[in-house]
Amino acid sequence: MAAVVAEEIVELSCVMIPLEGTQLLLPNICIAEILPWRRVKVLGDAPEWCLGLLGWRGEMVPVVRFENLNGRRDPVRRSGRCMVVMNRARNARGLPFYALAAEGLPRMVQLTAEDLANESSRLGCAESVAVKVGTESAVIPNLEFIEGAVAKLLR
Repeated sequence: MAAVVAEEIVELSCVMIPLEGTQLLLPNICIAEILPWRRVKVLGDAPEWCLGLLGWRGEMVPVVRFENLNGRRDPVRRSGRCMVVMNRARNARGLPFYALAAEGLPRMVQLTAEDLANESSRLGCAESVAVKVGTESAVIPNLEFIEGAVAKLLR
């Protein structure tokens, strides 16, 4: 009698974050909290992509406009739909959190390897790879680049 082996399907919980003109795709573990839009304390000498500092859980968290950090030259929008507080992925010195400005409400997706396909696209400096998730396009951000920029900002 032959043994029946059940194939285990491995899924990854991810979050799609809507931005202006694209979406970011990140593993759920990267996100500490999703907040409604709040007022931020503007930093006078900060680069355009830094909208300011957000008071969150007793910490001051830099708020990043991903599109402008990624090289977009349009004027920086100073508002959005919500803020996505990110856990730092690297053990670099500095604050353990930063926030991304989002244009829409992020949503959870469960992905398997079959759900993703690489997409041919010209990538910016803050992007690692462009992908198709079903019929939707998304970008996996270069967290090392983003966190490096945030660390320089805080020095």
